[in-house]
Amino acid sequence: MARLSRSSLMVASGLLAGAGTLVTAQNATRSAPPNVTVADGLHSLMVKAGKLYFGTAADVNSFNDTQYMAIMSNTSDFGMITADNSFTWDGTESTLGKFNYTNADLVVAKTKENRQMMRCHALVWQKALPTWGRPSFIFS
Repeated sequence: MARLSRSSLMVASGLLAGAGTLVTAQNATRSAPPNVTVADGLHSLMVKAGKLYFGTAADVNSFNDTQYMAIMSNTSDFGMITADNSFTWDGTESTLGKFNYTNADLVVAKTKENRQMMRCHALVWQKALPTWGRPSFIFS
């Protein structure tokens, strides 16, 4: 299995961490990957290193940012998108008994349009609970 240089991974991680972006790489079972070239994007490099994908977080609030979308939509760099809050409990049922999947559907449509894989963020997460569903011990 080919390995990425430590410095290449540190630079890529530093750039993405500095931008405050959630970044993930998923393990896979693959045979020996082809040679890595300098022109390869982050996702391509991770796939060549035996991972399933390299991805980032995006959600409908960033879809109007053309510069961000140009970067996020580059499938050579990002083969997977994780929706920030569109799939959380608050994002789908902010009012008790009233479900709204509009934003979730928009995220799915965008990843399909870009031919990227899609993952959901935690469905139940303390920072994205609807006010009606928050237990009394959660203060933030």
